[in-house]
Amino acid sequence: MTQFNKIRPLFKIPLKYGFFGALLGMLVLVLLYYTGKHPLLIPPMFDFRIVLFGLFIFFGLKEFRDYYNDSVLNFWQGMIISFIIYITIAILVAIFIIVFANFVPDFLQEYIAGTIKGLELEKDRLVTEGKINITGEEFDRQVTLLRQSTPSLLALDYIIKSCFIGFFVAIILSVILRRTEKRF
Repeated sequence: MTQFNKIRPLFKIPLKYGFFGALLGMLVLVLLYYTGKHPLLIPPMFDFRIVLFGLFIFFGLKEFRDYYNDSVLNFWQGMIISFIIYITIAILVAIFIIVFANFVPDFLQEYIAGTIKGLELEKDRLVTEGKINITGEEFDRQVTLLRQSTPSLLALDYIIKSCFIGFFVAIILSVILRRTEKRF
């Protein structure tokens, strides 16, 4: 623990918030799954990570600015702190997804079934009507590849989507909480 206290606040604070955010993310993931809503099948605009990242990035930036940096927060500091928070959450929750999917095999199977069901509902639009047309053979090949998904692929998907979500949340909160000079 003494080694952790020697880390600079620019890294210590986001690691702390990232760790606690990951614990909450794991809890939400399990709660959603056992309440009948698969957490990885929720549409991106309703994804719990938006709120999760928003809360932990906000409080992490605020703590750094108010208690360690004399009420000053530059945009670059906000982006670095935010990045460390959301990437820590993403990696730790992704590791949890791998472990959880191995202990609860239905987690992966329900994800595959739900995704295939969604693809089947959109098949006509994807094959004939959409801006991006694919052939029926390509559609079938994608479904076959989806059936071969592994827990590590789910974890990688979680990290990639978390990076996209976290990046936009980070920009917004870094701009809102930014202070380039000490006021009063």
